[in-house]
Amino acid sequence: MKRFDKEIQKLDSSSFDLSRSRINWSHVTQDLIESEFSKVILEARSNKYPFSLYCAVNDATENEVTVQLSSGANKTGVIEKVKTAEMESVTCEIEKGSALVASFGSTGSVAFIIYPYKSERYSRTEDNIILHSSLSPDSVNEKLIKSCIANYLFYIRCSSIYGAHSFKSSFRDKLRMNWLLFRDIRNRRKIYRKFYTACIEWGKIIGAGIAGYIVAILTKGA
Repeated sequence: MKRFDKEIQKLDSSSFDLSRSRINWSHVTQDLIESEFSKVILEARSNKYPFSLYCAVNDATENEVTVQLSSGANKTGVIEKVKTAEMESVTCEIEKGSALVASFGSTGSVAFIIYPYKSERYSRTEDNIILHSSLSPDSVNEKLIKSCIANYLFYIRCSSIYGAHSFKSSFRDKLRMNWLLFRDIRNRRKIYRKFYTACIEWGKIIGAGIAGYIVAILTKGA
């Protein structure tokens, strides 16, 4: 029936795009991401970068894959010693959890998310920052991946206890961090909602003012 023709056409087109995205990811995009992650790992080692970088791929679920560039756990230098009549123990605090995750979802879209270092005594308030979301695998190129890596290395330093002093004393770093937070689509939505609400409230105030002005003019004219 004709009522189904348009819907069938759109479903066929969407299914084709999804299949093409999955093929592109598995044959091109994933390999490109892994290659760029491997390059930065080798570069870090050759330059004696203080943090240990490594890459891991999680492809246990078909058509849902993550390629992860992670930085290993670090001792923070905080050592807690407990001594009682019953026992003695020494605990070394560590920071961990830092990663740049390239995620390919079931809908055929790609996201890049960075996670900070966290420890019991020092951690950032946000759990992560979404650098990019809902990307087509076609849009993921070498330049974009390198930009994500650069932002991740910056995030490592700022979230690690070893980079805390340089971050707090650098106005430029704070500006860059605020820009990354603003780029996160979740934060932008919050800002847009607040702006929309503020506009409505100001509209009410201005509207009431205009109405009062008109009434005053009419009353004066009478």
